[in-house]
Amino acid sequence: MTKINNLNDIVNNGLCIGCGLCQSITGKDLIEISMSSKGRLEPHELKKIPSETFNKILNVCPGVIVEGLPKEQVDTKAKHDLVWGHYLSLFYAWSTDKKIRFESSTGGLLNGLSLYLLESKKVKFILHTVTHPEKPMRSVSKLSYKKEELLNSNSCSRYGPASPLDKFYEALNLNESFAFVGKPCDISAIRQLSKTDERVNNLCKYLLTLVCGGSTEFTKSQDFIESFKVKEEELSIFRYRGFGNPGKMYIKTKDGREYDREYNSFWGEESTWRVHFRCKICPDAIGESSDIAALDTWRGGSPKGEDEGFNAAIVRTKKGLDLLNDAMKAGYIKKGEELKIEDINDFQPHQVNKKKAVYARHKGMRQKNIPTINTNGLRIKELYDLNSKEFNLKEEEGISSRLKKI
Repeated sequence: MTKINNLNDIVNNGLCIGCGLCQSITGKDLIEISMSSKGRLEPHELKKIPSETFNKILNVCPGVIVEGLPKEQVDTKAKHDLVWGHYLSLFYAWSTDKKIRFESSTGGLLNGLSLYLLESKKVKFILHTVTHPEKPMRSVSKLSYKKEELLNSNSCSRYGPASPLDKFYEALNLNESFAFVGKPCDISAIRQLSKTDERVNNLCKYLLTLVCGGSTEFTKSQDFIESFKVKEEELSIFRYRGFGNPGKMYIKTKDGREYDREYNSFWGEESTWRVHFRCKICPDAIGESSDIAALDTWRGGSPKGEDEGFNAAIVRTKKGLDLLNDAMKAGYIKKGEELKIEDINDFQPHQVNKKKAVYARHKGMRQKNIPTINTNGLRIKELYDLNSKEFNLKEEEGISSRLKKI
């Protein structure tokens, strides 16, 4: 069964990442996003989705289609790398606000840019993901109009399930300019939607993302608090990282108990991440269709200790470059040393490996008659052709064991 005929075909084959755009398209009377027993946010069909509406979902769903940077967004001066795609500039960057830099996940680049966009009035609001105000283990989408709303909601890495696009149509319907901050798969969905809804490019002025290690299932977070004999309803604070770079995974209960764990002890071993299946077959975890992608800058791919917080910026579009230059001139962002692709490879070796492996993983799925993601402009077949036969065969066969865990 390689053809997707309904919503369940997307969910049951592990293709859904729970972004929420399908619910935004149909409304909550047709689709409800809820947490599954496996710890994933997944859509459920409440009423029969009309075929015309379902086709709209198929045309934008990042579990169905993911493409590279639109051709009209590729600047004539852009450089190109087979793994990392199009880019205009690579450099270290961080927020000049010490509080933002300390509390954010890395150097506060995305928060710093978002704050600049608001205070310079380039946009009316930021659509992003924050901590649920009453359930701090969980994440919700938010429209932030001012600094206090943007920064006082633990607006940093949320490794667990989130639906950043469940309010996207609500944002469009306001008819106000905004910027979106989310995962690369969310950005891809927005780019696809822009092909049929002219409001997207008119109103959603900037697309900002992170180089993504994947979304962990909620059970990973549950195991963490249970290791300290803490229940979800007892929590007042839950942080995946931040308050330092990388910072600790940290919880605080309503009665004042505090527990934490070093970053590497929790995230250091990739096999324990419990990453969503969709992330294991992701053809673009590096934000190829964004304006700017921010990433960690740890040599070898993992932190050796705490530092002040340094992002690297992959600037992909002229719009993104202008934004960064304006934010630096206005004093919101500090630019560090220029970087080379070899540096980015060193910072993110697991992303290089995934990009090289993903076509083989898709091929393994097709061989099992499982539908997979359609791609365009992401060069995954070209990378596959450069791999050794042994590498490709290992990845094709390896997907079989993962399919049993969907």
